[in-house]
Amino acid sequence: MPFVNEFIPAEDVERFDLKTIDEKVYVGRTRARDWTVDRERNIYFRNIASGGGADPEIRNRTEWNFFWGGELIYLRLDLISSGEESDRVGWSQWKLMWLNGSSGLPPHLKDHKSQILADLKEALVAYRSFGVYSRDWSGYRVILEIDQGCVA
Repeated sequence: MPFVNEFIPAEDVERFDLKTIDEKVYVGRTRARDWTVDRERNIYFRNIASGGGADPEIRNRTEWNFFWGGELIYLRLDLISSGEESDRVGWSQWKLMWLNGSSGLPPHLKDHKSQILADLKEALVAYRSFGVYSRDWSGYRVILEIDQGCVA
């Protein structure tokens, strides 16, 4: 089963202890109750914080949980640009700024870096522009850049 966008069922809120994760997020940030999930592979992707204000440098910053391989990875992704082509194909360009606050992947996951990044890109394609609230495009594509300072 591929990634799908859905509202998080109550049993998964408990299973993944999302309330505890939310308590660690700063006041005023997103407390998302939707996610992009691949149940067969036990992977989820959830926006936990979004920048605000008029400044694009801050407004386009987002923070995420990416649960992969039984590990919770914290990500910062900056939305560089997005749009829609004339053939109704949506797109977005993201830049991965850090993993786990620039600590990078845990040592036991470093050998899986390529697969983790491929799965992240797949999750972003499924997420589209706004997860469960995304428009219904005829297709979607993602450009994922990795910042030089991002320690993977």
